[in-house]
Amino acid sequence: MNYEDLGKNVGKLVAEKQAAYGDSFGKAHKILKVLFPDGIKPDQYLDVLTICRVVDKLFRLATDPTYGDESPWRDICGYSLLSMG
Repeated sequence: MNYEDLGKNVGKLVAEKQAAYGDSFGKAHKILKVLFPDGIKPDQYLDVLTICRVVDKLFRLATDPTYGDESPWRDICGYSLLSMG
């Protein structure tokens, strides 16, 4: 596969995910501003990482919860377990 084909495939995937997730990438930062109005401290990085992943899944649940064969709720549960470990 050449670079042009790879670019087309990646572009198609991004368009599909944007439709399924409701532009979470373009909106999630607004939620982080609300949750962390004074900024993010280094000791909060792991929590922020988990929050970002959960926010993505919340956007997915609100936009297209049946997209693909994944379970957003299972993913959220998994992120919670990883954060607790």
